[in-house]
Amino acid sequence: MEPIIEVKNLVKVFHSRGRKITAVNDVSFDVFKGEIFGMIGPNGAGKSTTFSMLTTLIKPTSGSIRVAGFDVEKQDYKIRPLIGIVPQKLSLYPLLTARENLELMGNLYNVPKQVMEEKIDYYLKLVGLEASADRFTGGFSGGMKQRLSVIAAVLHDPQILFWDEPSTGLDPQTRNVIWKLARKFNEEGKTLVFTTHYMEEADNLCDRVAVMDSGKMVALDNPERLKETTGSTNLEEVFVHFTGEEVRD
Repeated sequence: MEPIIEVKNLVKVFHSRGRKITAVNDVSFDVFKGEIFGMIGPNGAGKSTTFSMLTTLIKPTSGSIRVAGFDVEKQDYKIRPLIGIVPQKLSLYPLLTARENLELMGNLYNVPKQVMEEKIDYYLKLVGLEASADRFTGGFSGGMKQRLSVIAAVLHDPQILFWDEPSTGLDPQTRNVIWKLARKFNEEGKTLVFTTHYMEEADNLCDRVAVMDSGKMVALDNPERLKETTGSTNLEEVFVHFTGEEVRD
Protein backbone atom coordinates (compact mmCIF):
# COMPACT_ATOMS: atom_id res chain seq x y z
CA MET A 1 0.00 0.00 0.00
CA GLU A 2 1.11 3.52 -0.77
CA PRO A 3 1.73 5.85 2.21
CA ILE A 4 0.14 9.28 1.88
CA ILE A 5 1.56 10.43 5.23
CA GLU A 6 5.09 9.52 6.37
CA VAL A 7 6.24 10.39 9.89
CA LYS A 8 9.83 9.71 10.93
CA ASN A 9 11.33 10.18 14.41
CA LEU A 10 8.96 13.02 15.22
CA VAL A 11 9.75 15.12 18.30
CA LYS A 12 8.02 18.21 19.67
CA VAL A 13 9.40 20.03 22.70
CA PHE A 14 7.72 22.98 24.42
CA HIS A 15 9.37 25.32 26.90
CA SER A 16 7.22 26.74 29.66
CA ARG A 17 8.41 28.73 32.70
CA GLY A 18 11.87 27.29 32.45
CA ARG A 19 10.60 23.73 32.03
CA LYS A 20 11.20 21.52 29.01
CA ILE A 21 8.14 19.48 28.07
CA THR A 22 8.49 16.74 25.45
CA ALA A 23 4.95 16.40 24.10
CA VAL A 24 5.87 14.01 21.26
CA ASN A 25 8.88 11.74 21.70
CA ASP A 26 10.44 9.96 18.69
CA VAL A 27 7.21 8.89 16.96
CA SER A 28 7.27 7.17 13.55
CA PHE A 29 4.38 5.83 11.48
CA ASP A 30 2.80 5.83 8.02
CA VAL A 31 -0.80 6.45 7.00
CA PHE A 32 -1.78 4.67 3.81
CA LYS A 33 -3.78 6.20 1.01
CA GLY A 34 -7.49 5.46 1.35
CA GLU A 35 -7.46 4.21 4.95
CA ILE A 36 -9.17 5.46 8.09
CA PHE A 37 -6.47 5.97 10.71
CA GLY A 38 -7.31 6.68 14.34
CA MET A 39 -5.22 7.96 17.24
CA ILE A 40 -6.31 7.15 20.79
CA GLY A 41 -4.71 7.86 24.14
CA PRO A 42 -5.27 9.65 27.45
CA ASN A 43 -5.15 13.42 27.84
CA GLY A 44 -1.56 14.61 27.48
CA ALA A 45 -0.56 11.58 25.38
CA GLY A 46 0.58 13.74 22.45
CA LYS A 47 -2.35 13.14 20.08
CA SER A 48 -3.34 16.76 19.65
CA THR A 49 0.25 17.91 19.24
CA THR A 50 0.86 15.24 16.59
CA PHE A 51 -2.41 16.24 14.91
CA SER A 52 -1.32 19.90 14.85
CA MET A 53 2.02 19.02 13.26
CA LEU A 54 0.38 16.79 10.63
CA THR A 55 -1.91 19.66 9.64
CA THR A 56 0.96 22.23 9.41
CA LEU A 57 -0.35 24.25 12.38
CA ILE A 58 2.88 23.87 14.38
CA LYS A 59 6.42 22.89 13.39
CA PRO A 60 8.25 19.81 14.69
CA THR A 61 11.28 20.25 16.92
CA SER A 62 12.98 17.43 15.01
CA GLY A 63 12.12 14.53 12.76
CA SER A 64 10.14 14.76 9.55
CA ILE A 65 6.61 14.64 8.18
CA ARG A 66 5.67 14.24 4.53
CA VAL A 67 2.04 14.66 3.50
CA ALA A 68 1.14 13.65 -0.07
CA GLY A 69 4.86 13.72 -0.81
CA PHE A 70 5.44 17.25 0.52
CA ASP A 71 7.60 18.25 3.47
CA VAL A 72 5.48 19.76 6.24
CA GLU A 73 8.13 22.35 7.16
CA LYS A 74 9.32 23.45 3.74
CA GLN A 75 6.22 22.91 1.61
CA ASP A 76 3.30 23.60 3.94
CA TYR A 77 1.72 25.90 1.33
CA LYS A 78 1.42 22.89 -1.02
CA ILE A 79 -0.08 20.67 1.68
CA ARG A 80 -2.87 22.98 2.88
CA PRO A 81 -4.98 22.84 -0.32
CA LEU A 82 -4.81 19.02 -0.17
CA ILE A 83 -6.20 18.62 3.34
CA GLY A 84 -9.43 19.37 5.15
CA ILE A 85 -9.55 19.94 8.91
CA VAL A 86 -12.49 19.53 11.28
CA PRO A 87 -11.18 20.95 14.57
CA GLN A 88 -12.52 20.05 18.00
CA LYS A 89 -13.24 23.73 18.66
CA LEU A 90 -15.46 24.53 15.71
CA SER A 91 -14.76 27.84 13.97
CA LEU A 92 -18.01 29.00 12.38
CA TYR A 93 -19.15 32.62 12.12
CA PRO A 94 -22.30 32.93 14.27
CA LEU A 95 -23.64 36.02 12.45
CA LEU A 96 -23.47 34.29 9.08
CA THR A 97 -25.98 31.74 7.85
CA ALA A 98 -25.00 28.14 7.21
CA ARG A 99 -24.86 28.80 3.48
CA GLU A 100 -22.81 31.99 3.95
CA ASN A 101 -20.30 30.14 6.14
CA LEU A 102 -19.86 27.52 3.45
CA GLU A 103 -19.59 30.09 0.66
CA LEU A 104 -16.86 31.87 2.60
CA MET A 105 -14.88 28.65 2.97
CA GLY A 106 -15.39 27.75 -0.69
CA ASN A 107 -14.15 31.17 -1.79
CA LEU A 108 -11.05 30.85 0.39
CA TYR A 109 -10.16 27.70 -1.55
CA ASN A 110 -11.16 29.20 -4.93
CA VAL A 111 -13.88 26.64 -5.57
CA PRO A 112 -15.70 27.68 -8.80
CA LYS A 113 -19.03 29.35 -8.01
CA GLN A 114 -21.31 26.88 -9.80
CA VAL A 115 -19.44 23.86 -8.41
CA MET A 116 -19.54 25.36 -4.93
CA GLU A 117 -23.30 26.02 -5.05
CA GLU A 118 -23.99 22.47 -6.23
CA LYS A 119 -21.79 20.99 -3.52
CA ILE A 120 -23.34 23.14 -0.80
CA ASP A 121 -26.88 22.08 -1.78
CA TYR A 122 -25.81 18.43 -2.03
CA TYR A 123 -24.02 18.30 1.33
CA LEU A 124 -26.64 20.29 3.24
CA LYS A 125 -29.26 17.79 2.08
CA LEU A 126 -26.93 14.86 2.84
CA VAL A 127 -26.51 15.89 6.49
CA GLY A 128 -30.10 17.03 7.00
CA LEU A 129 -29.44 20.76 7.19
CA GLU A 130 -31.14 21.93 3.98
CA ALA A 131 -34.03 23.46 5.97
CA SER A 132 -31.52 25.42 8.07
CA ALA A 133 -29.39 26.70 5.18
CA ASP A 134 -30.43 30.32 5.70
CA ARG A 135 -30.41 30.36 9.51
CA PHE A 136 -27.64 32.09 11.47
CA THR A 137 -25.26 29.46 12.85
CA GLY A 138 -25.12 31.17 16.25
CA GLY A 139 -28.41 29.44 17.04
CA PHE A 140 -27.28 25.98 15.89
CA SER A 141 -26.91 23.05 18.27
CA GLY A 142 -23.52 21.42 18.75
CA GLY A 143 -24.45 18.57 16.45
CA MET A 144 -25.59 20.94 13.68
CA LYS A 145 -22.36 22.91 13.96
CA GLN A 146 -20.33 19.70 13.75
CA ARG A 147 -22.13 18.62 10.58
CA LEU A 148 -21.68 22.05 9.01
CA SER A 149 -17.98 22.09 9.90
CA VAL A 150 -17.53 18.76 8.13
CA ILE A 151 -19.07 20.20 4.95
CA ALA A 152 -16.78 23.24 5.21
CA ALA A 153 -13.76 20.94 5.44
CA VAL A 154 -14.58 18.95 2.27
CA LEU A 155 -15.94 21.60 -0.11
CA HIS A 156 -12.56 21.91 -1.86
CA ASP A 157 -12.35 18.12 -2.33
CA PRO A 158 -9.27 17.40 -0.16
CA GLN A 159 -7.29 14.18 -0.44
CA ILE A 160 -7.00 13.85 3.34
CA LEU A 161 -9.56 14.74 5.99
CA PHE A 162 -8.24 15.40 9.51
CA TRP A 163 -10.88 15.17 12.21
CA ASP A 164 -10.25 16.01 15.87
CA GLU A 165 -12.61 14.19 18.28
CA PRO A 166 -15.53 13.70 15.82
CA SER A 167 -18.10 12.50 18.37
CA THR A 168 -17.29 14.57 21.45
CA GLY A 169 -20.50 15.87 23.04
CA LEU A 170 -22.79 14.53 20.32
CA ASP A 171 -26.05 12.67 20.81
CA PRO A 172 -26.26 9.11 19.38
CA GLN A 173 -28.30 10.18 16.35
CA THR A 174 -25.82 12.89 15.31
CA ARG A 175 -22.93 10.54 16.05
CA ASN A 176 -24.38 8.04 13.56
CA VAL A 177 -24.67 10.80 10.94
CA ILE A 178 -21.00 11.66 11.48
CA TRP A 179 -19.97 8.01 11.14
CA LYS A 180 -21.93 7.68 7.89
CA LEU A 181 -20.20 10.79 6.57
CA ALA A 182 -16.79 9.39 7.48
CA ARG A 183 -17.52 6.14 5.65
CA LYS A 184 -18.90 8.00 2.62
CA PHE A 185 -15.79 10.16 2.29
CA ASN A 186 -13.60 7.10 2.66
CA GLU A 187 -15.57 5.26 -0.03
CA GLU A 188 -14.88 8.25 -2.31
CA GLY A 189 -11.16 7.53 -1.90
CA LYS A 190 -10.34 10.06 0.79
CA THR A 191 -7.91 9.24 3.60
CA LEU A 192 -9.23 10.02 7.09
CA VAL A 193 -7.12 10.70 10.17
CA PHE A 194 -8.82 11.36 13.47
CA THR A 195 -8.25 11.49 17.19
CA THR A 196 -10.86 10.06 19.51
CA HIS A 197 -11.61 9.09 23.10
CA TYR A 198 -14.62 7.10 21.95
CA MET A 199 -13.49 3.50 21.65
CA GLU A 200 -16.57 2.25 19.80
CA GLU A 201 -15.86 4.87 17.14
CA ALA A 202 -12.28 3.68 16.68
CA ASP A 203 -13.38 0.04 16.63
CA ASN A 204 -16.14 0.59 14.07
CA LEU A 205 -14.45 3.02 11.70
CA CYS A 206 -10.69 2.51 11.77
CA ASP A 207 -8.60 0.35 9.49
CA ARG A 208 -5.76 0.89 11.97
CA VAL A 209 -5.48 2.44 15.42
CA ALA A 210 -2.42 4.06 16.99
CA VAL A 211 -2.28 4.10 20.80
CA MET A 212 -0.30 7.02 22.23
CA ASP A 213 0.86 7.47 25.81
CA SER A 214 3.27 9.97 27.38
CA GLY A 215 4.34 11.30 23.99
CA LYS A 216 5.15 7.89 22.50
CA MET A 217 3.30 5.57 20.16
CA VAL A 218 2.96 2.39 22.21
CA ALA A 219 0.92 0.30 19.75
CA LEU A 220 -0.24 0.41 16.14
CA ASP A 221 -2.36 -2.17 14.34
CA ASN A 222 -5.89 -2.89 13.19
CA PRO A 223 -8.46 -3.15 16.01
CA GLU A 224 -8.85 -6.93 15.77
CA ARG A 225 -5.11 -7.64 16.03
CA LEU A 226 -4.73 -5.20 18.91
CA LYS A 227 -7.44 -7.11 20.76
CA GLU A 228 -5.87 -10.46 19.93
CA THR A 229 -2.39 -9.29 21.01
CA THR A 230 -3.62 -8.08 24.40
CA GLY A 231 -6.20 -10.82 24.97
CA SER A 232 -8.93 -8.18 25.04
CA THR A 233 -12.52 -8.33 23.88
CA ASN A 234 -12.85 -4.63 23.05
CA LEU A 235 -10.73 -1.52 22.47
CA GLU A 236 -11.51 -0.15 25.92
CA GLU A 237 -9.51 -3.04 27.39
CA VAL A 238 -6.73 -2.43 24.84
CA PHE A 239 -6.65 1.22 25.89
CA VAL A 240 -6.32 0.29 29.58
CA HIS A 241 -3.69 -2.35 28.77
CA PHE A 242 -1.35 0.12 27.03
CA THR A 243 -2.04 3.31 29.00
CA GLY A 244 -3.10 2.12 32.45
CA GLU A 245 -6.02 4.58 32.38
CA GLU A 246 -9.76 4.13 32.24
CA VAL A 247 -11.60 5.30 29.14
CA ARG A 248 -13.27 8.69 29.44
CA ASP A 249 -15.73 9.42 26.62
